[in-house]
Amino acid sequence: MSQVKLEAKVRKETGKGAAHRLRREGRVPAVLYGHHLEQPIILDLNAKDVEKVLQTSGKTAIINLVLNDPQVKDQLAMLAEYDRDVFGTRLLHVDFKQVRMDEKVTVLVPVVLVGESQGVKDGGVVEHVVREVEIECLPSAIPAHLEVDITSLGLGHHLTVAQIPCPQGVEIKTEPSETVVSIAIPRSAAVEAAETTETAESVPATEEA
Repeated sequence: MSQVKLEAKVRKETGKGAAHRLRREGRVPAVLYGHHLEQPIILDLNAKDVEKVLQTSGKTAIINLVLNDPQVKDQLAMLAEYDRDVFGTRLLHVDFKQVRMDEKVTVLVPVVLVGESQGVKDGGVVEHVVREVEIECLPSAIPAHLEVDITSLGLGHHLTVAQIPCPQGVEIKTEPSETVVSIAIPRSAAVEAAETTETAESVPATEEA
């Protein structure tokens, strides 16, 4: 688990006009939700600071939101959703979800493949199907990623979500039967094998004298 600090301003002014003005000033409108809050807290943050968190920690970071309002205490949160412009270059809005260190959260974490597959050595191709899975755990137990060792995978073999090693205290919620990775036989090799089989079957057996 990584934890970062973000300074945020509690804002009173809302609406499209206020949001446009904030973006021109290099800031991004945001909202903090949480079932322990009487109502959502309306915020704005430095857009560059949020971008840095997205690039280095993503949605798995625990964020200490340092608020500038003496009437509102600082909050622990995680990134829930964010919107960008049509070009994908500028943040338009960010949603945070409040977290408690003693309450489990559900997040998506990346699946990383490690090792060199025997099937690849034999000419196969790695097909990484599931690149992230949903997990449930306490905030302190959130892993940066989950590793899957593909060293023993041969041609035509695969691994499912159920076979992903999981740290203690972490439960994977993604469907266990989903294929995470498979070692596919290259199309050219598959066609050649099929043609060889077809040719062998078409040759008549020699009668014994």
